[in-house]
Amino acid sequence: MSARQARIPVIALSGSLGSGKTTLLNHLLRTGRGRIGVVINDFGDINVDAFLVSGHVDAAMSISGGCLCCLSDPTELDRALESLARPELDLDAIVVEASGLAEPRELARLIVSSEVRRVRFGGLVEIVDVAAWDEIGSYDESPVATDHLKVASLLVLNKVDRVAPDRVSLLENVIRELVGEKPMVPARLGQVDPDLLYDSLERPEPTGQLSLVDLLREEQQEHERLHHGREHDPGDAHGHEHAHHHWQSVSVDSPLPVDPGRLLDLLESRPAGLYRVKGVVWVDAPGHRQRWVVQAVGGWVAFERGPWPSGAERRTQLVAIGTGVDEAAVASDIRACLSDEGVLDPARVTPLLRYVVR
Repeated sequence: MSARQARIPVIALSGSLGSGKTTLLNHLLRTGRGRIGVVINDFGDINVDAFLVSGHVDAAMSISGGCLCCLSDPTELDRALESLARPELDLDAIVVEASGLAEPRELARLIVSSEVRRVRFGGLVEIVDVAAWDEIGSYDESPVATDHLKVASLLVLNKVDRVAPDRVSLLENVIRELVGEKPMVPARLGQVDPDLLYDSLERPEPTGQLSLVDLLREEQQEHERLHHGREHDPGDAHGHEHAHHHWQSVSVDSPLPVDPGRLLDLLESRPAGLYRVKGVVWVDAPGHRQRWVVQAVGGWVAFERGPWPSGAERRTQLVAIGTGVDEAAVASDIRACLSDEGVLDPARVTPLLRYVVR
């Protein structure tokens, strides 16, 4: 699979006021994982200038005048994305943090319908404030609107360190009853592994001095030590595991082509908990043997077609990412998409064409 994606994923952060959107964004910036562009209504307490100096975030755009989903001129978001998607910035992802009043369905629509050719929808992450829900004491209903849960690609149950594990499980059950098996990941202080949200190109580390991101990481660790009075064990009683313990990755690599119909069935009806599917595939049908790049997140599916690199062998390489999935079953589902029928009728490729991004 190519180390560099053709289009930059635009990830929307949604959630009520105080749920932890800014905390999660700050965590992504502190990790120094990849190069991130930021679109935000108000910079607030994110020290964007410091990150610009550090070189780990190359650009940031501020959009004022209310919620992003209520923009009187939607092209304002497109202009921000166009600026951040410039090739010279070499970004791995763009994160859009909306105000706590934004409607996630409309925000997702704005990103999906963007006319900026170098970006693609990277999913909508809804941050759920578990502590606030627990304080209210209403344990039979969700702390956020059901529609917000339905439109989200991924739910981050934030502040689990402040709530007893059985209460977190109770909230998970409430959400499942409302929207089914939605991918969910618990978090404290917004600490979600960036690899769950986007892929970053490996770049040489700066040498000769301690980077600002390293200093910020040390500062955060010291703050947590003073705030909690002790270092947390990964996996203590309140679920303080490292973020990467909460998601799984399943890969299949084969020289076989895919069956278009079976592949679409998998992408459109993914197993419970499966958040993203990405990779490259090929179809053994006249006129369609190009390299097909697959990107699927939430309910969004897209293909990009292009030539194979010179001398490259045609292969199918797919990666599925999710939480709480049966890895063996997911791998079996992916392998079931492979085809050993030989040359296919080109008409069987037609269903894929409606998902081709131009």
